[in-house]
Amino acid sequence: MSTQKRLNTNVSKLAECAVMLALAFALSCAKLFEMPMGGSVTIASMLPIMLIGIKYGTVTGMSVGFVYSLTQLLQAVMSGNVFPYCETLGALTVCVAFDYIVPFTLLGLAGIFKELGAVKNPEIASYVGIVSTVALRFVCHFITGVVIWGQWAPDGMGKYLYSFLYNGGFLAADFAICIVCAVLMFRKSEIRKLTGLEKEA
Repeated sequence: MSTQKRLNTNVSKLAECAVMLALAFALSCAKLFEMPMGGSVTIASMLPIMLIGIKYGTVTGMSVGFVYSLTQLLQAVMSGNVFPYCETLGALTVCVAFDYIVPFTLLGLAGIFKELGAVKNPEIASYVGIVSTVALRFVCHFITGVVIWGQWAPDGMGKYLYSFLYNGGFLAADFAICIVCAVLMFRKSEIRKLTGLEKEA
């Protein structure tokens, strides 16, 4: 590949990542439902980051995911309804790491099974990746739910069950929307080619 062609490819890749990042942020602002102490159901806001990971691999996917995590952190700071609950520096650190930086960065891992060839069918590999990244995001939120938010569990409900129900509730709905959108998109040959699931003729 010539230097000019390589440069054009890199510019195109960067532009695509920027567009998908902007789309993810815009969709994250279109909240269908918002939980009182953080967490929301959106219109497939996770999917654009996942698609970058599926198309370009885990390094690019997680890089874009990390930038996306910063936009989500900024969004939370500006809303002012999350961090006042973090009463210590340790709690604040856990919240920033496991409610924002780590879970949203991990969305870029959606293409790992396709990238490694662990699942031969690239479309199935992508679905497995999507499910896995959402599961990892749940684990991250579950940790903060136990460590920080568990103290606000209703009387008679343990902090582990509270965290499971709280985080599982909004993430299950968010995931359902995301996976339905992915299935509908992957039915289109144009989308499959754009995401590398189908080779162009």
